[in-house]
Amino acid sequence: MKGTLITLILFTLILGAFGCEEPLRLAPSEAQKQTAFLTADLAKEVEQKGTDPASPAARKLVQGTRAMAIYMGTPKVPADPDEFETAASEAEQQAYERPDPWKVADHLLELGIGVTAVVGGGTGTVIASKLKKLRQKSKALEEVVKGNELLKKNGNDFKAAHAKQSPTTKALVAEIRAET
Repeated sequence: MKGTLITLILFTLILGAFGCEEPLRLAPSEAQKQTAFLTADLAKEVEQKGTDPASPAARKLVQGTRAMAIYMGTPKVPADPDEFETAASEAEQQAYERPDPWKVADHLLELGIGVTAVVGGGTGTVIASKLKKLRQKSKALEEVVKGNELLKKNGNDFKAAHAKQSPTTKALVAEIRAET
């Protein structure tokens, strides 16, 4: 059972590190989909009216923007061409948003704890307790990393940078130091 848990954790780490272009990329929003299709339609109009429709640049513009629109998916609500600037602005803002990897890891560990506790029986209880400890270590690591980022920003005031650490984090850091 221990081997299965280790394999599962390694598989999750490998998938997270190499399975995505970004750590986690959510599905495009409705505004992003609308903007992509409006852009594709506008590019087609420019190709037909504003430039030489046979020019290589116009063909590439239509082909590229249509591919982007297809990748993002058809919007549930058709976009209003008069609202292009609003939809584009909203889509651009949403494009910058990414989920916090610490929160994603925490939710995955929480899910693992719940599944093993329900499905695993006696062994599941042992695994769930190990996953809880792993979750505590993950939270501790997050606090340490955030403290180190503060340390970089604020100079070398180590105590101030790590002052917000919880007692659990301090205990886990001491435990890890004792093991090394």
